[in-house]
Amino acid sequence: MGGPPAEPRSPEDPRSPARVPGYRTGMDAAPPQPRRAIVVVDMLVCFCRRGALYSPRYDPIVAPMRDYLAAAEEDGVPLVFLVDTHTPDDPEFAVFPPHCVEGSGEDEVVPEFRGFADRGTVVRKRTFSGFHGTDLDAVLERLAPQVVEVVGVCTDICVLHTVAGLRARGYDVLVRKDLVETYDAPGHDAEEVNRFALAHVRDVLGARVE
Repeated sequence: MGGPPAEPRSPEDPRSPARVPGYRTGMDAAPPQPRRAIVVVDMLVCFCRRGALYSPRYDPIVAPMRDYLAAAEEDGVPLVFLVDTHTPDDPEFAVFPPHCVEGSGEDEVVPEFRGFADRGTVVRKRTFSGFHGTDLDAVLERLAPQVVEVVGVCTDICVLHTVAGLRARGYDVLVRKDLVETYDAPGHDAEEVNRFALAHVRDVLGARVE
């Protein structure tokens, strides 16, 4: 009792805590990861399987997106699915052919993702932005993510408009460039449009693109 204080052990001392397998000090502990949420935009039967706006360009992103969502779900990341849904007389059909009409089956998440959607949150939308006339604001307020990751289709339409809405609300946004896509059509070269849309998302809206 009252003896001299023990000298601290050097890291090389086999009795030092730093030498104990699995021991982590405050100095080498991994930094906490930010709270994430993932918004999946319009991965629907209409665009990815059949219908007037189907594009084969969407097929290659389905499998890697499934793996990405599975890993995220395992880590406890909440998934939010935006689902384009229209009435038969929707004004949007003056610009685009009828698509994703409510109850047609086109307005459903593709089979590969339905389990994720059932366990996550589905937000039906009537137009390009995931926020217009929906409860997406309330969903994200409840989830309180520090980073919102965005994947899906189309890069230059619903993805871009939803990212604009997220950035206008102050969210830190990350767009996964390998998990977004758009379509080819006359006057709409997919590669060129993707480049423009991702540059706009990064350089004008201030989202990260990785």
